[in-house]
Amino acid sequence: MIGDNIELKERHLAIGKEIFEVLNTKLPLKNKHKLTIGIAGESGSGKSVTAFAVQKILNENNIKSLVWQMDDYFKLPPRSNHENRIKSLENVGIFEVDLAKLSRNISEFKSGKVEIEKPLVHYIENRIASEEIAAADYTVAIVEGTYILEIDDFDFKIFIDRTYRDTYDNRMNRNRDEKSDFVEQVLEIEHQIIKQLKAKADLVLGKNYELLLK
Repeated sequence: MIGDNIELKERHLAIGKEIFEVLNTKLPLKNKHKLTIGIAGESGSGKSVTAFAVQKILNENNIKSLVWQMDDYFKLPPRSNHENRIKSLENVGIFEVDLAKLSRNISEFKSGKVEIEKPLVHYIENRIASEEIAAADYTVAIVEGTYILEIDDFDFKIFIDRTYRDTYDNRMNRNRDEKSDFVEQVLEIEHQIIKQLKAKADLVLGKNYELLLK
């Protein structure tokens, strides 16, 4: 997503290294076989920084990886989607996201497709464009997002077990959430959906961002 602000800190890189060690024992990272990693959690839980930290560590170990964000797969651009939610809280849910398209892109990556077309959200401009990903040279695709563990195609699944109440400061610092009763209602609805995805994870990060093996 264009317009997202992500800052990697030492603690993110430290957990990235821990995750890499786990991946290195669980997956054939050094093979040419294409692999996908899913990272799920609530708003502000650390999905993006975790994904980019893992990418950095993988790249440092000569395993070329890319990151996809579920936010690019919303059916409506950000401001329009927010306005749709204001019309009715019944418009909040998994159906806001084109998980079918994301799943197709994941399948294309794993099958070795050279060029992959995916959506690309321009946050400030409130529009959805598309981009071509030259995927041939990448071994690992890391996908992060609130609902992505609804997709069963991942080789390894990570869940960040921090609720929107735990991550208030993170959300405010990213300048993407405003403080309001409405936003809290949206996050509570999302929470009820997302918490059920924890059972699908191979690895969990706890409330203090610590690694918890299942």
